[in-house]
Amino acid sequence: MTEVLIYGSAGYTGRLCAEEFVSSGLRPVLGGRDGAVHALAARLDLKAAVFDLSDPREIERQLKGVRLLLNLSGQFLTTQKLLIEACLASGTHYVDLAGEVEDTSNAFTFDERARRANIMIMPGAGFNVAPSDIAAGIAKNRLPDANELVIALATDGGVSRGTLKGMLSHIEHAGHRRVDGVLVAARPAETELDFQVGGRRFRAVYDPWLGDLFTAGVSTGIPNISTYSAFPWLAVAMMKGRLLWLRDLILNHLLPLLPEGSSARQLRHGRTYVLAVASNGRVEERVALTGPEAYRFTVLCLREIARAVLSGKWSPGFQTPALYGRELLEGMEDVTWD
Repeated sequence: MTEVLIYGSAGYTGRLCAEEFVSSGLRPVLGGRDGAVHALAARLDLKAAVFDLSDPREIERQLKGVRLLLNLSGQFLTTQKLLIEACLASGTHYVDLAGEVEDTSNAFTFDERARRANIMIMPGAGFNVAPSDIAAGIAKNRLPDANELVIALATDGGVSRGTLKGMLSHIEHAGHRRVDGVLVAARPAETELDFQVGGRRFRAVYDPWLGDLFTAGVSTGIPNISTYSAFPWLAVAMMKGRLLWLRDLILNHLLPLLPEGSSARQLRHGRTYVLAVASNGRVEERVALTGPEAYRFTVLCLREIARAVLSGKWSPGFQTPALYGRELLEGMEDVTWD
């Protein structure tokens, strides 16, 4: 029986995750599409499983006997379907880092089948969803009749090429806002929010793509949800449809010249800031926390979720990180409740 298989382990986040798992005493199998997986597996003294996603039968064969699959390979709208189908057939729990509305809602379409197969499907297991989903769940528990939820995020640190490419490719496109339980169209940066966490003040703009717009709707049932992120001014300008020539220059020419991800110093010293405010129109409940750098936070979330699943703490069907509540974050380094 293989405990954990990390697919996409040769990518920036995948390597960080593999290294963290090994340092924590876990021995995952490293999976991916190309031979770079073998080099990483050899360095960490782990087994490797190289396979692409072109043959559903081969995916299912590779997952036979695997208890938990961590999908860290991007383009989740494509990889989710193929890997979840194989997990349903092999009885493997599925967790990924999908952090946008379309990705998380796509995973939800497998809920009923996952319940019948007695496996758990959990997207949004990284920084972009997990801590904010947990904070939102705490706020809802404190204010059961809340009908509005605001989530705000800020980070100090770097960004991976994959994340930057994904963000820039649709940075001026419309996204969503949850209104009366329904996702409606919303423009990026259409409104602003000033907020404070951990003694720091931030100015954020409306972020219409965050997966919390879907996942928090499931985990809290709150009908009206807005999501904000603090972005650099250049990104905000692009979100408003300006400086798109610079966006194209970065995507078409400059991206390969940028660092692969956060530097070692940024991983050590970067910080993240999460705020969830639930309201019933008369009273507000504010839940805030600071955490480690975003990519570091992501691999810690994956580590703790993997430990929970392997110890039998999981529920069948589609689940969000709020399933584990505050306890999931309590086991992490450098997480402070504000």
